[in-house]
Amino acid sequence: MSHPYRGIEAVITTQHSKEKLIAPALTALGIEIIHHRFDTDTLGTFSGEIPRTLPQRDTALKKARIGMDAIGIKYGLASEGSIGPDPIVPFINSAIESIAWIDDVNEIEIVEYERGTEVVATKIEVASFDALGDFLDRADFPNHALIAYSASKKGPIYKGLRDLVELERVVGELIRTGSAIIESDLRAHMSPSRSEVIRRCAEKLAKRLQELCARCETPGFGVIANLYGLSCEECGEKVEQAVRGELQACAKCEYKEEKLNGKVSVSPAQCLRCNP
Repeated sequence: MSHPYRGIEAVITTQHSKEKLIAPALTALGIEIIHHRFDTDTLGTFSGEIPRTLPQRDTALKKARIGMDAIGIKYGLASEGSIGPDPIVPFINSAIESIAWIDDVNEIEIVEYERGTEVVATKIEVASFDALGDFLDRADFPNHALIAYSASKKGPIYKGLRDLVELERVVGELIRTGSAIIESDLRAHMSPSRSEVIRRCAEKLAKRLQELCARCETPGFGVIANLYGLSCEECGEKVEQAVRGELQACAKCEYKEEKLNGKVSVSPAQCLRCNP
């Protein structure tokens, strides 16, 4: 039997070339992707001059709706990312990428996530160009583009800087009235390391859309949460944060399945009683 999505058209809303990262995984399912260009900076920017007012999930869904309304079709998708302190590993930054899929035929919305710790995200404040030191190496310049603006937050913001001569000119201009902030340009088309996380997220979404619910045959059956709680093999105390499997569910009906990882206990090193 052919997959329900084979031959459908879906619109992706983006202005930063994300269609090149996301479309291949979806076209492998037989979905034709239409690109709708929209100024997504109006919903928030990484550089902060326009704050994001909605949560990440809601922003991705709103972007998808914008394209669907503009083109007039019932399937749409869009991506939204956030970069900051990693939620798992202390003292490092990570990217949390999300891709929203909306299917108005089946009346479902799915948002898939991917975490990446390899994203280059650096920042420095300087009063001279020479003060950049080894920052350009840490920023992987010019492979990764930079943003520059006045530390006072007044004046222009220079984005997409990938030329050393241009960067020196911009820094020279900014420091006439004080110091300058130089940081990674985290827009998808300017950050190859972030692009890889988005690509992985697209593959993850496509894999989920490939799966049909065993009860109603709606696409998008997949993981919605982890299952927690295993006993310590030494003392028998229950370790609440230990993952014992995944909870998978349909995006439309109430059907759910538990998929256990085969673990029946954890080592004393993970037990708060044995290893306080």
